[in-house]
Amino acid sequence: MSKTPFVIVTLPRSGSYHLRALLDSAPDIRCYGEIFKGSEVELPPEDLVLVGLGKKDTQKRDEMGMAVLNRLRKKTDAAEQILGFKDFRFNLTRAKIYQQITNSKGWRKVFLFRNPVERYISMERADLTGVFVVTERNKDAGLDLKRPIRFDAERFEKSMGSHRNLTRDAQTALEKSGPDLVHVLDYAQLNTVESRKALMGFLGSAGDGALLASDHVKQFTAPFESGVENWPEMEAYLQETRQMDLLPPR
Repeated sequence: MSKTPFVIVTLPRSGSYHLRALLDSAPDIRCYGEIFKGSEVELPPEDLVLVGLGKKDTQKRDEMGMAVLNRLRKKTDAAEQILGFKDFRFNLTRAKIYQQITNSKGWRKVFLFRNPVERYISMERADLTGVFVVTERNKDAGLDLKRPIRFDAERFEKSMGSHRNLTRDAQTALEKSGPDLVHVLDYAQLNTVESRKALMGFLGSAGDGALLASDHVKQFTAPFESGVENWPEMEAYLQETRQMDLLPPR
């Protein structure tokens, strides 16, 4: 019997790889990563063969669009698993499947958010260091995880624009499709058993949310303002533009 698939729609530096790993650890869920990544097709070798793509066949993948997901779904249906994947709004838009999925009654949508100030700082640091994913396997490999960033108002507002667009999309989807098909999740809730169990129920999984596991680790654990070398300038900008309410709880 076919099970309703799901997509995690989010922005970079929002904890989506951690969430993907958590959900993929459930016995009745197969959650893929960034299938529509701009630089490559993020699928295991056996699934690349299944969908008829090479790792770098990004143009062909985008042209195939939903056909890629339909082929994967046949595999998960045969294994009696729920198909899911996580991807970024801009990737799904580029592949011209964003509206099709978010408007579909045949797909469940999880909108994953992170505090926009924290996300901006994390994104700037990742761009500087090239470190985007940290797991238990590489956390002690001398990675540059503490480099401070320099606040730039223009880049911050661009990041905020992406956050506002995703917020608008989540609200629109929830109003249109309701809570049976749309679930909004915050990064800060990912590690609470209550939120994990609620998410599993939403996805229609019989798995126990308390047993989900991931090897991804938080990359920056110091007070977030210590990660901005010109923090007084950033704080002054937030005050001037009346955005102090965006700051996460301290």
